[in-house]
Amino acid sequence: YTVCAVLVEPVEESPHGDLLDLPWQTELCCASRPAQLHHGGEGEDRGSAGSRAAPSDPGHPHTTQCIFRNFTSTLGPHPETEPSRATCWDILCRVDETWDNVVCDLNHPAASSDTSTPGSVALSLQHLATLPDSEVNTTHGTDSMDCVGKDSITCSIALHVVSSIVVVTANVSNTTAGPLVMLSVPPRLWKPSPPLNLTHTQTTEGELVLSWSDPQPNASPVQLSYEVRYNTFQSTSHPNWLHVEVSGGQWVSLTGLKPGLHYTVQIRSHHPALPHLWSDWSQQHRIRLENVTYLPERVMASFEDSVTVYCVFNDLRVNASTTVWILNSRDRLPKSQYTAVNDRVSKITVRPSEQRLSDTLHCCQPLGETYSCNYRYATIYIKDPVIDISCVTNGDLDSMTCRWNNLPIDGINFMSRVADLSCDVMEEAERVGVSVGVVRQAKCESSGYRGVKSCNLQPIRVTSCYKLWMEAKIDNSTRSHPVYITPMDHGCMTAVSMPSGVLKLAWVPPELPIYDMQYQVRYALSTGRVLALQTESWAEVLEPDVCGVYNVQVRCMHINGSGTWSDWSHLLYTTTHNSRAPDQGPDFWRVFQEDPESTQTNVTLLFEHSPIVEPTYCVEELVVQHQDSGGTVTEERIDLVSSYSFEWRGEVHSVTVKAQNSQGSSTRNTHMTLDRHPKRQCVRSFSASRVNSSCVVLLWSLHPNSSVPWSLVVEWSGQNHQDRPGQTPESRERWTRFPPTDKLLYLYGHFYDTDEYEFILYPVFEDGEGEPVYTKGKPSLKIGTDNTPGQKYVSMAAFTLAIRIGLPVKKI
Repeated sequence: YTVCAVLVEPVEESPHGDLLDLPWQTELCCASRPAQLHHGGEGEDRGSAGSRAAPSDPGHPHTTQCIFRNFTSTLGPHPETEPSRATCWDILCRVDETWDNVVCDLNHPAASSDTSTPGSVALSLQHLATLPDSEVNTTHGTDSMDCVGKDSITCSIALHVVSSIVVVTANVSNTTAGPLVMLSVPPRLWKPSPPLNLTHTQTTEGELVLSWSDPQPNASPVQLSYEVRYNTFQSTSHPNWLHVEVSGGQWVSLTGLKPGLHYTVQIRSHHPALPHLWSDWSQQHRIRLENVTYLPERVMASFEDSVTVYCVFNDLRVNASTTVWILNSRDRLPKSQYTAVNDRVSKITVRPSEQRLSDTLHCCQPLGETYSCNYRYATIYIKDPVIDISCVTNGDLDSMTCRWNNLPIDGINFMSRVADLSCDVMEEAERVGVSVGVVRQAKCESSGYRGVKSCNLQPIRVTSCYKLWMEAKIDNSTRSHPVYITPMDHGCMTAVSMPSGVLKLAWVPPELPIYDMQYQVRYALSTGRVLALQTESWAEVLEPDVCGVYNVQVRCMHINGSGTWSDWSHLLYTTTHNSRAPDQGPDFWRVFQEDPESTQTNVTLLFEHSPIVEPTYCVEELVVQHQDSGGTVTEERIDLVSSYSFEWRGEVHSVTVKAQNSQGSSTRNTHMTLDRHPKRQCVRSFSASRVNSSCVVLLWSLHPNSSVPWSLVVEWSGQNHQDRPGQTPESRERWTRFPPTDKLLYLYGHFYDTDEYEFILYPVFEDGEGEPVYTKGKPSLKIGTDNTPGQKYVSMAAFTLAIRIGLPVKKI
């Protein structure tokens, strides 16, 4: 007979042999050989199956001898036992999936080369206590199990809570005692719980890393294995899951995700010993990559610090080497401050501004003379910035208006605290950490120009001290350095830019001292100027920039020149004199950046600001109005920028851009309707001819029975010429709009005969764009150079006709 001992829990090495782990698979092979006594020589593995044979039986000169030929351990066949006609059974002992039973399967393989008829075989599973008998609990199952068969046997015995040994005895007819193998049962394993806390982050190399945690981190001494699956949110009805196997950690790098798509991610786990006993899938985790990711997206810093921000382009069609960084939506930063980490990541190091609550950073791509910037941006919140807050008290001394520059009011809170103390006493108390006074609410208005804002405090206590500061709305820990003001010390001063080009200044003289004063005024737009001495409390200065914002200060001394000058007054920013709202908003065109795999499109609007003919108003900001297919209207206020980007999901979408100042917004504005539906055709022919290296003429005609478009837009781009040495970088893509009644148009710029150009003509209707027409190639010198008389006549006639009908000429 053959004996296998199975331990429910690991124990010390048994005197019967080494311990082997479950599951364990082997072959039991038996053959008849002359009886002999094997003494076991030096170097043999005495704990190995088949390492010792039974003593000879004098009654059986040819006894049957059995060995184990192990598949899953270091046990090998006995060197002296390779019977040519052995009878073999496959034996597999394991713990079942519920961890309640030890199961042993014994099978005679049908495809075996053994031609002998196997004898009967019996498996007997029996518990042997490793603790005193009094401690053995046998209430959980049978102590032994006998199973008999010929070709195959499956035998199982329940595992008890107490430590015990299950002895597996294989009785084969006419066999002697065989080898002994000790198998230990690993700690009980349960079906794992689903992973928790799924999160995803992006590294500064652009890698997207998904991580998670186990609900029972100490439940298993062995690291679990995981499977991650993900698909796009759009395909929930017929999910096409992508699977990733993970072992050795609780994170994985996901590749191939496209920006603009919503992905659903789930994870499950299993113990390596139970590869088919998976946990349930985790809760769904959503991932959506924007076209651009900033690392970090928000950071706090002092203006002396150096801040490094990474820009990750998730759109693989964009190369980070061409990135342009824009500060605060208007200032292009020098290339020396940024570099490409790899094809997808650009890195910049900047110092925060000193006089702002926050700075914004956009990483953009060149688009002709402008830039295409995603609507996302990185924000640097600045600790204790110094912001010029100037306040003036009105003539009735019942209100105080405070102004500042370069801060949009939408992003900040104007804060004030008033105490019936002198400012020296209040400032000293605040310095030692004593909070004095009460917080007062101010009424703030967006009535300035190019970021100049104001807030009004009313009523006021003219002899009290006011502590004034700014706070960021989304992070009230970001606040400016405070300013302490007593209203009586800040008499009224006004500064207005008049439409006639006159800068009018006026101020209230100080109440003390009583004697007459002389005054000196200084003001600045980009460079400062100081006015001559004067005795009047007003001044008028001729300045051509009627829409410029000047900062003005005044100081005084005794009229006879004795004594010293007073300190300069607080900065006051001029307001523009707007007698009416702007006439019309800017003209604009759009440029698309599309991903075929995404449902979204990045739309960049390129603005062409209308010249102000009569200086009776100034444009202070733009208002972009969006209307979706459901009729919902939203507005966004932006500065006087050259471009603006937003995400379009493909439905019918209308955009209107208005010009605005303190008197209202423009009523004559350009509208644009975005629609992916089929477009109407109205252009019959379109061609382009190069007159010379600085001029191209475009000719077109419309179908006679088609609808007349509201306007025509031509868009053109050239290749290679922007790389010519000594040339100013030209626009990669340009546009101009003109009325549909015109039949040809001259474009002035740089058009090289060796370069290839593409011209696109778009008919624009009130409800959207028509079908565009294209012409592409190297424009030839047709006008005035063709030697064919007829052709020359036609070209020159067309040229003459263009002059007679008042052809619009577009100079680039």
